[in-house]
Amino acid sequence: MALAFASGCSTIDRLPPPSDAMTMAEIPGFPACRSWGDDALPKSTWRVENFRDQIQSDPAYDPNAPVHFLAISGGAQEGAFGAGLLAGWSDSGSRPEFRVVTGVSSGAFLAPFAFLGSEYDEESQDLFSLYSSKEVVEKRILSALFRGKSLSDNQKLRKIIRSHFTPVEMEKIAVEHARGRRLFIGTTNLDTVRPVIWNIGAIASSGHPGAYDLIIDVIMASSAFPGIFPPQLFRVEQNGETFDELHVDGGPTTQVFVFPISFDTRAALEASGLKGPAHVYVLRNAPIIPKVEAVEPKTLPILVKTAESLVNAMALMDIYHIYLEAQDHQVEFHLAYMSSDFREPDEAFDPVYMRELFDIGYQQGAKGGAWESELPEFKHKRKRGR
Repeated sequence: MALAFASGCSTIDRLPPPSDAMTMAEIPGFPACRSWGDDALPKSTWRVENFRDQIQSDPAYDPNAPVHFLAISGGAQEGAFGAGLLAGWSDSGSRPEFRVVTGVSSGAFLAPFAFLGSEYDEESQDLFSLYSSKEVVEKRILSALFRGKSLSDNQKLRKIIRSHFTPVEMEKIAVEHARGRRLFIGTTNLDTVRPVIWNIGAIASSGHPGAYDLIIDVIMASSAFPGIFPPQLFRVEQNGETFDELHVDGGPTTQVFVFPISFDTRAALEASGLKGPAHVYVLRNAPIIPKVEAVEPKTLPILVKTAESLVNAMALMDIYHIYLEAQDHQVEFHLAYMSSDFREPDEAFDPVYMRELFDIGYQQGAKGGAWESELPEFKHKRKRGR
């Protein structure tokens, strides 16, 4: 009720999109830097333009080398698990270089550092272990009730992200993009209720003076949980008309992704001159199998548990989709996720909890990631079938 009242009293100035704005508008100065995540283009035609030339111009190009993809889900402070797993995986000596890295929500914080490689494991650890709730967010419940936007302000979080991800990291991403590697971050366009995939390397390589700020805006938008954190406005142009789009957390439309839903990974790899075995790694910063616990038969607990159930169901559906696509396109599937018996945090951003979770992830990563090749549900059904 409070959120509904807040939205009715919102004072956000907007240039609303036209009612037929279902084609992709452009960010001024950044052509072709994003696409719809539910794009229905014919298979293997999505964003392969200069991919082949970039890959084959790389001195390290080997057409028969393995190709690795990493998809990182959201999970708020549970991103500490993913940060720990990647660090442990690095120390195991078996972590590969990823051709493509994607991130959603808190995964959007982790994805740039995972893309840049093991030398950034310490940055990831700091990001998910040093900051408490007071250092990350500022609650603004009363102002939200009377002026709209959100129940908390995330400007502190923006400053933290800028202190870890600087223009230096952006330039490094541009260099890797020129080698034919790709970094994608997902948001939700709330006006169209559609997922949007942002090509961070293309933005970093644009040479535009606003590139760094745009990347920060995309990361903040991807983590802007609706109602809790303020949404992100993006000014866009289409057919000579200027308007804006309201973007929030990528999770409401996609919990984890590798490519748009119609993408043919195998055909695209072959068209790009990459013939080696392909592997997709899905890093779920949350349990796959929910914890069983009694729900108090009252309104708020019921609403909270229902929302958790919806999020978990969406995540499973996205992971199933990646699994089935991998099977169809001869791509090896790998999954890592949190145990459902890990303790509950004491607060929204609990440094002690995150450090413990980082250690759990590190231990799993030190074993080479302890990746599973099938979903738990599938394994359960097979055992039961026998």
